[in-house]
Amino acid sequence: MHMLITPMRRQGVALTPQERHRYQAIKGNVMVNSVNSVELGRSANMARVEVGMPLDPDPLPPLLDATLAGMAVTGFVLSGIEYIDGCAYAQSWWCSLE
Repeated sequence: MHMLITPMRRQGVALTPQERHRYQAIKGNVMVNSVNSVELGRSANMARVEVGMPLDPDPLPPLLDATLAGMAVTGFVLSGIEYIDGCAYAQSWWCSLE
């Protein structure tokens, strides 16, 4: 699903509303699939953002244990866990219509 994606946290710490408004939203395709997660050692829902060609790197780390945290007319929030340099952080994405 093509959306504008705005992360709502940086290394697990919530961004202020002003920081979120200043963030350049990422335009991409939001994909959610069930995968066998090496980090979690079990099956998990994984959300990722694809932009460009299939071999291009993803602009955001994938969300593991992704769940739909909220939905409105203008978009939805996906919440989960992201791994950065081997460290797990809470993360949420605000996904809005282009």
